[in-house]
Amino acid sequence: MTKLKAWEVVPLTSNMNVLDSTCDFKFKRCPVGSSRNSKARFDCRREQVHGIDYFDTFAPVVSWTTVRILLVFSVILGLDTEQEVD
Repeated sequence: MTKLKAWEVVPLTSNMNVLDSTCDFKFKRCPVGSSRNSKARFDCRREQVHGIDYFDTFAPVVSWTTVRILLVFSVILGLDTEQEVD
């Protein structure tokens, strides 16, 4: 991780709110048993405080309206679009 400089370790102080997190690893396998694909995901759980932000929930998913608007803009402006396939 230090090679890619993706993380920076900082000392913990009393004014920091550290969130609970997990790392998930998935391995897709071929029928013969060999590894075909691997994925890693880092999840951070947001801890809500009752009375402050208890009913505020957010999902990291784009709405279809946004996708349609971006596609229309790409056609109007003559831009290329790409889709990543797993």
